[in-house]
Amino acid sequence: MSTMRSAKLVAVVLLAVPLLAGCGTKSGDPKAMETKFEQLDFKLANLETINSQYNQQHFAELTQKYIALVHRYEDELGKKEAKRRLVELGDELDAFCLPCTGVLYIEARKL
Repeated sequence: MSTMRSAKLVAVVLLAVPLLAGCGTKSGDPKAMETKFEQLDFKLANLETINSQYNQQHFAELTQKYIALVHRYEDELGKKEAKRRLVELGDELDAFCLPCTGVLYIEARKL
């Protein structure tokens, strides 16, 4: 009888762990979220130089990461703020990476 009880307890624990591990992964510390955005902004700012024409691939990669980050935190940001961030970055990159600007504007329209 105690073996049966132990088996049930193990089964409950094994089922509960993945469910509890998934809790709260979407929402998090607003400070941590802002830190992630600041890190990407910093990387993008380092590419915005007189030689930016040679950084197109890097701009494209960081733009995709920024879009993914906005989508990841869309619930916390709200649609209006998420859209504002995408458009603002698009405006900023306009002189450096026109394709990136287009992608950002398209993503903003989807929200």
